[in-house]
Amino acid sequence: MHPKDERMGAFDAVMYDIEGDPLLRSAIVSFIVLDKAPDRQRLVERTERLTRKFPRLRQRAVGNPFSPAPPRWETDPNFDPAYHVRWRRLDESEADLGGALVYAARLGDGDFDHSRPLWEMSVLTGLDGGRAAVIFKVHHSVADGMGSVAMSASFFDLTPEEPDLGPLPPAPEADPAGLLDRVRQATQFEIGALGEVAVGSAKAYVRSIRSLVTNPVGSVVTTWRTTTSAAALLAPQSDPLSTWMRGRSLTSAFTLLDVPLDKLKAAAHEAGVTLNIVFIAAVADAIGIYHRQHDHPIDGFRINMPISLRAPGDEATGNHWVPARFIVPCGEKGPTTRLKQLVDVVDTARNDPALGLAEGTYKVMALLPAPATERLAGMMMKGVDVAATNVPGPPFPVFLAGAQVTTLVPFAPKSGAAINIALLTYNGTANFGINVDPAAVPDPDEFTACLAQALAKYTED
Repeated sequence: MHPKDERMGAFDAVMYDIEGDPLLRSAIVSFIVLDKAPDRQRLVERTERLTRKFPRLRQRAVGNPFSPAPPRWETDPNFDPAYHVRWRRLDESEADLGGALVYAARLGDGDFDHSRPLWEMSVLTGLDGGRAAVIFKVHHSVADGMGSVAMSASFFDLTPEEPDLGPLPPAPEADPAGLLDRVRQATQFEIGALGEVAVGSAKAYVRSIRSLVTNPVGSVVTTWRTTTSAAALLAPQSDPLSTWMRGRSLTSAFTLLDVPLDKLKAAAHEAGVTLNIVFIAAVADAIGIYHRQHDHPIDGFRINMPISLRAPGDEATGNHWVPARFIVPCGEKGPTTRLKQLVDVVDTARNDPALGLAEGTYKVMALLPAPATERLAGMMMKGVDVAATNVPGPPFPVFLAGAQVTTLVPFAPKSGAAINIALLTYNGTANFGINVDPAAVPDPDEFTACLAQALAKYTED
């Protein structure tokens, strides 16, 4: 497709529009620790190849505040990879993992230059032990967590030696749309999108009538469930359930934690549940422990968990997920009891009829003026206590520009929540990236210790 004809998808556009409220900024930060400094020239060449293989990394978002059509992706005529990749040698006061995490959090807190492609990378050298760190920040409208991992597969190598990757793919040519072209595209998009929503509604109406005739009782029950679920999905949730973690700010604090993956898998296998259930159980345990330590016990908290819609063949760029928002119990329970309880809770959330309406809902939201989209999304997101996401990574060691990746962990955006906990599995290790709002959790290390205590229940011998 011609660069000037590419429009953001509905989910991408909503993630882009909500940033009028800084609390809803949606950058994904990948934190990569290397056993040594990467070869600079090889890293520059690999980054150039990455932006050619995934042209979205060379495209900027161009929109019109007076048009309801989502922004377009246009190849940046002034694309300069040197602007997006910065090198810094840490001084002795910050040359440890903690210092690198502080740097990563500050990078994640900052906004993008929206006149350029929405990503940036920092290479930090001088870490203790001769190590280095690479911090890759990308806007959520460019890719979701699964897409970011798919892109990274083209960034890493399987051996430290430089592989023969063949000739560079051709660089996309910039051809910005003119004013008339922009008006034409916007009009076509608006007519098409409204028609799509109308046709979808009409088809749903016909299906409802047919179902009502053939199965009147079941149809009424299904309609009632869907209507109730949709109302819950769209209902304003401005207040988190936790009264202890209610503060919000523009600041993030990053901590990380890792445990052996085989032990988590063994716990899941023994209980007959998925790894994701064990993950949510540990998060629930940690939230409960943290609140009880501060004499603010709670029975449950509201969580936002993405449900992936990715299918084989989907592009790495763009978003392919729907948000499931539900309440997770976190009272004092043994691991077995909690796992059994969460199977039903998570299954109910994953099969919520309202999730089927999410795509249409986001398409409508994408047609609204940005302030309206921001306000509606904010009403749905700011009442969330915790966000949690689980992404599978490479099960074997990978290398970057001659250096081995020893730690690979994502930090997902808080997006209105007090905490976002991301799990990525890599080379036999379960890595947890914990993004905490210090206004809600003043001592991030204390909460990280609570999560470690909770994980021990599922990983201890």
